[in-house]
Amino acid sequence: MIRYLEHHYASHMEEVDASLKKLALLMARLTEIEINALKKYRLNTETVVPSLTIKGVDLLSEERLNKIFKEELQGKLNTDKSNVIGSMLVKRYAFIAALVLYSMSAFDKGINGSIQNVSLQTDESDPLWLPSFYFDHLEVTTPEIDRTEWRTSVVQSLFLENIVKVITSISKQAKVAKTILWENIAVYIFWMYETLLQDDSFSQEQLVKIQEDFYYVIHDAPPQLFGTKALNPFSQYDLPKQNDVRMRKTCCLFYLTSKNDDRCTTCPIKCKRL
Repeated sequence: MIRYLEHHYASHMEEVDASLKKLALLMARLTEIEINALKKYRLNTETVVPSLTIKGVDLLSEERLNKIFKEELQGKLNTDKSNVIGSMLVKRYAFIAALVLYSMSAFDKGINGSIQNVSLQTDESDPLWLPSFYFDHLEVTTPEIDRTEWRTSVVQSLFLENIVKVITSISKQAKVAKTILWENIAVYIFWMYETLLQDDSFSQEQLVKIQEDFYYVIHDAPPQLFGTKALNPFSQYDLPKQNDVRMRKTCCLFYLTSKNDDRCTTCPIKCKRL
């Protein structure tokens, strides 16, 4: 009986040890080199004073969002039009998609992109209002045997548990079309991946993986990951480039913030003043 218990205990401890090793493999941290690379996509690893912090969940609060629009963004963006402010806010927020997807594809490291884990760090002296992103928990996951399943979990955390909620909230509050906001996100995803695919520091095998991730995000990822039942919201924006420029289908309304009526190089030809 004693031998049986000893054998059972030993087997149990082996299973526990194997599970702990498996967990250790799945959880990791970003290296200093990786963190520096992600800072190009506005990653911030240091907090700022509370008055300069906007929590991700604040963007889901009608009261807090209204205060952000009126007290923090009207002056910075040179407009009092809610639809314009909403669109410009999402254009800034779109960098979180580039940041998380870059980490996923370039480093095989999944940042927890859920909205509860994110805050925007702002700078009072920044006239363009280009906030950075701070993650409360920056531990990352890495793929086990099934990278496809892991990739889905990273995309779900980023979109279904964050960006979908932000777009829904701002669209409702600012009365701006979701198609504009989704394209604001798409523009930066296209830019990030197309830049990454030109990086000759990656091996051919890595570039193939990056291309597969790119296609997955904008075409193959099921619509449920983006809170829709019909189509992946990014597929419609994957248009052929003209003179190396992919024209937008919708106007982001940036020109309404410009004193000189400046427009984006990707602005649709038929964009009209509201």
